[in-house]
Amino acid sequence: MLTNIEARENEEAEKRREKEKLIASNMAKMPKMVADWRREKREAKQKLKEEKARREKLLAEARERFGSSVDPRSPKFQEMVAEIEKEEKKKKKLLKRRLREEQAAGAGPTPAASS
Repeated sequence: MLTNIEARENEEAEKRREKEKLIASNMAKMPKMVADWRREKREAKQKLKEEKARREKLLAEARERFGSSVDPRSPKFQEMVAEIEKEEKKKKKLLKRRLREEQAAGAGPTPAASS
């Protein structure tokens, strides 16, 4: 009977040590987890801010184009937004292509410079 009690106490002590080890491990990870959580919250807040600024810019541009306040749900506004996004996409693509061409031109030897 004494051996059963001792075995059970040893088993409980082992479980307690494992649990304490797990807690210590998780506590060691906690500062990184908190920092990651704060970073994610900050990024989400920043993204929300940027989206709000973008929306305000679009509304201002719509007011400028149409001369009065426009409902963001109106088809006119939606068309304008699609058009603006299409233009921005074209600009980005053109800029990307230019950069690629400049890098390609800069990487190869230029015959005029060696003369």
